[in-house]
Amino acid sequence: MISFIRKNIFAGAKKNAFAPHVFLTLCVYAITVSAYTGLFFDMHTTIVRTIVSILVVVAYVLFERSPLESAVIAFASPTIIILLLTGAAIYFEGDFLLFAYANGAALISLTYIKPKGVRAYIILTGVIHAVIIFAFGINLLGYAFTMIYNYLYFMVAIALNFLAYTFCKIYAQNLDDLTKARNDAFQASLAKGTFLSNMSHELRTPMNAIIGMATVGKMSDDIRQAHYALDKIENASTHLLGIINDVLDISKIESGKFELSPVEFRFEKLISRVIDVISFRVDEKKQHFSVEIDEHIPPVLIGDDQRIAQIITNLLGNAVKFTPDEGSITLRAKLLDEVDDIYTLLIVVTDSGIGISPEQQSHLFQSFQQADNKIARTYGGTGLGLSISKRLVEMMDGEIWVDSELGSGSTFSFTVKVKSCALEDPGDDTPGDVPVDYHGKCILLAEDVDINREIVISLLAPTGIRVVSAENGAIAVEMFTKSPGMYNMIFMDVQMPEMDGYEATRLIRALDIPYAKIIPIIAMTANVFRDDIERCLASGMNGHLGKPINFEHLMDVVRKYLG
Repeated sequence: MISFIRKNIFAGAKKNAFAPHVFLTLCVYAITVSAYTGLFFDMHTTIVRTIVSILVVVAYVLFERSPLESAVIAFASPTIIILLLTGAAIYFEGDFLLFAYANGAALISLTYIKPKGVRAYIILTGVIHAVIIFAFGINLLGYAFTMIYNYLYFMVAIALNFLAYTFCKIYAQNLDDLTKARNDAFQASLAKGTFLSNMSHELRTPMNAIIGMATVGKMSDDIRQAHYALDKIENASTHLLGIINDVLDISKIESGKFELSPVEFRFEKLISRVIDVISFRVDEKKQHFSVEIDEHIPPVLIGDDQRIAQIITNLLGNAVKFTPDEGSITLRAKLLDEVDDIYTLLIVVTDSGIGISPEQQSHLFQSFQQADNKIARTYGGTGLGLSISKRLVEMMDGEIWVDSELGSGSTFSFTVKVKSCALEDPGDDTPGDVPVDYHGKCILLAEDVDINREIVISLLAPTGIRVVSAENGAIAVEMFTKSPGMYNMIFMDVQMPEMDGYEATRLIRALDIPYAKIIPIIAMTANVFRDDIERCLASGMNGHLGKPINFEHLMDVVRKYLG
C-alpha cells in the first residue's frame, strides 16, 4: 500500500519520505470523523465535515506534490490551511476545532522546518487563534467556557505538533541511518563480488598451469621437457597454496581465531628464506635487488618468524609484480629502538614500480580490495595480502604505512616488536641441513586417501623409514594393538571413515599398554585453525602437521621425535 501511494499519488514528490504514511493517517482520520458525525449529528453537519476532511487531504497532497520547496512555502502553507479550518470551526460553532488543530499539526509536522521554525509557527498560530477566539468565540457557549474549551484544544494541538515533529525527526534520522547502512552493505558486497571475481581468476590460472603441464609431462618422451613441466607444476602449486593460505588467514583473522606463535629464530636466516622464495621471480624480470641489514639487529630473536617472513614476502612480492623489467627493488632492515629487552624492528621495501595514487592509498589495506580493480586484471592478485599484513603487524604491536606517487615507485614500511634472546648465535647450519639415516625406524600412517599415503611414503623414502599404512582409525588402532613395539611414531589423519583420528588417538592412549601412553602421535590434516590444533592436542596427540605436506616441516617432525 505504501509503495502504491508513493508511486501513484506522490510521484515526483521529494519533500518527505514519510508522506504516504501521513496520507493514510489523514484518510483514516477523515473517515473516522465523517462516520462519527453521521452517527451523532444531522446530515448537513456530516456533509460539511466530510467535505472539509476531503479538502484537507487534497490540500496535503497538493502541498507535497508542489514544485515549490522554499522555506516560506513550507511554513506558510500549513499555517494558512489551519487558519482556514479554525475559521470554519468557529463558523460551525466550535465543534471543528480539534479536527482543525489535529490536521494542522499533521501538516506542519511534515515539513522539514528547523526547530526554531516550529517554535515560531506555534507562537504565531497561538496568537492568531487567541485573537480569533476573543473576536468571534465569546458568544458561542459563554465567555469562560469558550476560553477553556478552545485553549484546551489548542494545548492538544501544541502537544500534537511536538510529538509529530519529534517522530518525524527520529524517522528521518533512522531513514538516514538505514540508507547509510544499505550503501555501506552495497559497497561491501560490491567489493566482495570483485574479490570473488579476482579470486576465481587467481585460482584458475595456477590450476590451468598444473593441469596443462601435467598433460605436457605425460605426453613428452624428453626428460628435460618433463622436468620443465614438473618445475612449472611446482611453481603453480606453490602459488595456489599461497592463495589458499591467504584466504585461510583472513578467515581466521576476521573470526578472531588467529594467534601468533613466538619462537627463537635467526633474523638473517629469516631474510635468506624470504629471498629464496622471491629470487626466481626477480631473475625472470631481470630486476636489480639489494638487501641492507642493520648490524645492530641481534642475530637471535624471539617472535613469530613465520608471520614476519609472510609480511616481508607479501611486500616484496608486490614490489616484484608492480615493478617493470630491469627495475630496482631494495629491502632494508633496521633496529629502531630497544626498551626492556623489547626490540622494535623497521623493515622497508622500496621499488621503482608503477606507484600508487593518494586515492588508491586510502583503501589499500582494506580486505577484498586492491588499489584499482584494473590492477587485478593486469597484474593478478586477490587483494588480501596487504590487509593480512596490516593485521599481523598490529598484532605484533607495530604499524604499516606507504609512501608513493603514481608513476614514481612505492616505499612500504612497517615496524614490529620482538623480544631479545639470551642464546648465542639455536652456527650457520641447522639440524635440517644434516642428512640423517632412519633405516630400522617404522611409522604407522593412518590415512584414507590413496594419493596422500603415496605422497608421505615417497617423501620419506630417501630417509630409509618404513611406512605401514592404515585406511582408517579403526584399522590403525587394531594394527597398533597387535604389534605396539613395531612402530616408532604414528601419523594420524583426523577425518577418516568408520573412525576418525581423534577417537583413534583416544583409544590408543587408553590401551593397557605402557608404550601406548608415550608413542608420538602427530596429526596430519588440512584442518589448520587454532581450534583444530587444540582439539588434536586435547585428544592426546603430540603435534600437528598441516596439509599439503611441506617436506621441511615433515622432516622437522621426524627429527624431533626420532632423533
